[in-house]
Amino acid sequence: MPADTVQEGVVIDESNQKPVLTATADDIRQMYKVIEEDVLPKTRKGVQDGNKVFGAAILDSKLQCAISETNAETKCPIFHGEVHCIYEWSQKTPPAERGPMAQSSVFLSTHEPCCMCISSILWAGFNTLYYFFPYSITSAQGIPHDIQTMHELWGVTTYRKQNKYLSSACLMDLVESLPDGADKTELVETQNRLLKAYDEMANQYHSEKANNPDNSLVLG
Repeated sequence: MPADTVQEGVVIDESNQKPVLTATADDIRQMYKVIEEDVLPKTRKGVQDGNKVFGAAILDSKLQCAISETNAETKCPIFHGEVHCIYEWSQKTPPAERGPMAQSSVFLSTHEPCCMCISSILWAGFNTLYYFFPYSITSAQGIPHDIQTMHELWGVTTYRKQNKYLSSACLMDLVESLPDGADKTELVETQNRLLKAYDEMANQYHSEKANNPDNSLVLG
């Protein structure tokens, strides 16, 4: 689509896109540390309570964890990991500071966000998003709703990874693009450890959800 195209009275400027995200091995190592040490323990507890395996964290400009959260759909049906994280962050952040803080922060999601969550990240003001699991692995973990809802609502299977508002990148893809060596080997080992942990939690969720009185099972 050419720049400055008008669709239904809205100017679509295709020339104004966020740049493609990159990350060093140290950056990825720190984000994996946040997932493993800050998000994962909360998600283990959340799964025990009958919630799904999705978690998120908001990082400062140095990639230090400011807040982490996990899925809490048994508490509120829209409390996916990302939305729950944004909600708790907003409760601790004065309204006048939210926009500037979001713009200077990094949003980290364990799973590629669904249509509700990617929109929530955008509306909260975050413009940098990294995620660990792509949709393909989320679906393999027995939760295909991310792709299905986008298809049913808008006839697409994903959002645009780079757009006017934000840029996103899959951490596994970034690890794959690293040169062979000690850093890549270490990060792949961490990935495998995380994959095993999340597969175990996904299996636990699916095996217990039908008998959980707090699980509405609207989408499963």
